[in-house]
Amino acid sequence: MHDRPTAAELVAAARMYLEAELIPALTDARLRFQTLVAANVLSIVERELLSEEDHLTEEYQALGELLGQPGPVPERLSALRRGVRAANAELCRRIRRGDFDDRARFQALSTQLAQMVARKLQIANPRYLAGFAQTGAGRSSSP
Repeated sequence: MHDRPTAAELVAAARMYLEAELIPALTDARLRFQTLVAANVLSIVERELLSEEDHLTEEYQALGELLGQPGPVPERLSALRRGVRAANAELCRRIRRGDFDDRARFQALSTQLAQMVARKLQIANPRYLAGFAQTGAGRSSSP
């Protein structure tokens, strides 16, 4: 569909129904748990629908920098998805080959990967990401 409600709005409506109407009425623990899981899946899909293109664009550009292959971002979302998958595959190949064993390259890689993981956690589990940031995990305590 191209009109309202958007796909994200439809997913949000289904999630809100599960959370506000169905889950409170469930007495079977197994069914309640499965419905909570379904509501969580809908939350993830909703967040992804709202930010996928921006996140993929950022990842595409970051991977291009890491691989020394900056280039124009594909205009179509399907091409952008394919480009990110291909760049990630190439990055893995280069890591296995030892291209990032040098300390400076490894640090640049680590910084970019931490940012990519944070963006993915913004979609998959933003509460975990917020808790992780509050604990200061991942910060170095160098003198």
